[in-house]
Amino acid sequence: MPGAPEPLNPVLNIHGMVAELVLNAPERKNALSLAAWTRIPAVLRELTNVADVRVCVVRGEGGKSFCAGADISEFEAIRSTKDSALRYDEINVAAFNALKSLQIPVIAAIEGPCLGGGLGLALACDLRIASQTAYFGIPAAKLGLAYPPEALSDLLEAVSPSNAKRLLFTGDRISAGDARQMGLINETVDPSDLGERISTLCDTIVSNAPLSIWAAKHAINEMSAKAARDPETHRQNAQICIESSDYREGCRAFLEKRLPEFTGS
Repeated sequence: MPGAPEPLNPVLNIHGMVAELVLNAPERKNALSLAAWTRIPAVLRELTNVADVRVCVVRGEGGKSFCAGADISEFEAIRSTKDSALRYDEINVAAFNALKSLQIPVIAAIEGPCLGGGLGLALACDLRIASQTAYFGIPAAKLGLAYPPEALSDLLEAVSPSNAKRLLFTGDRISAGDARQMGLINETVDPSDLGERISTLCDTIVSNAPLSIWAAKHAINEMSAKAARDPETHRQNAQICIESSDYREGCRAFLEKRLPEFTGS
């Protein structure tokens, strides 16, 4: 309908003791606009007022995609300078931190593409359960971008440095089976069983002592946190990428559906 407002993205649904954060842009494989990234922390803050919720599930709307990452069609307009890129990364990281800081367990229910920032969201969850048809990747090198160090820290908590480099150096998409083998996800299930498996896992968590789970999550997060050793250097490296001709070429090539021609400048 002409003039109809955009649907809210994401949306929060609550079913008894289970909350759902639903990435709600199925027409673009649940890729997240800047507005959607910005909305995530605000939506999750609503859970602080719902005492009975004991677990949160993150999923994509439509039954075909978890999240294809950031909406790259916006990049030339809102992520074209070092300052705007830094601000964009800060908004991404705030969304990741909003998930990680929830006192309740967070489960990513993954099907279809889980790419770039979408994989960053999944890595910010405590558990990742994927359909066997899901696939994963970090296409930063195909766009001329530097992945935020906070997201790299989450990646390195899941996989070895060598496998992290494989994902970042190649930008290749990997299958759910390969992702399970390298530790990127916890489980794979038949596509028809994903909903039932998530429901069963939620039931198990809900039946356990919430204070015990909170204590475990808090302790593990504190013990495994890996602060960047030199955040200023990371920021400078990211700015070099943003100001490069390769970044502009990578975005244009993506939108024009062609292979980029990178020059290293």
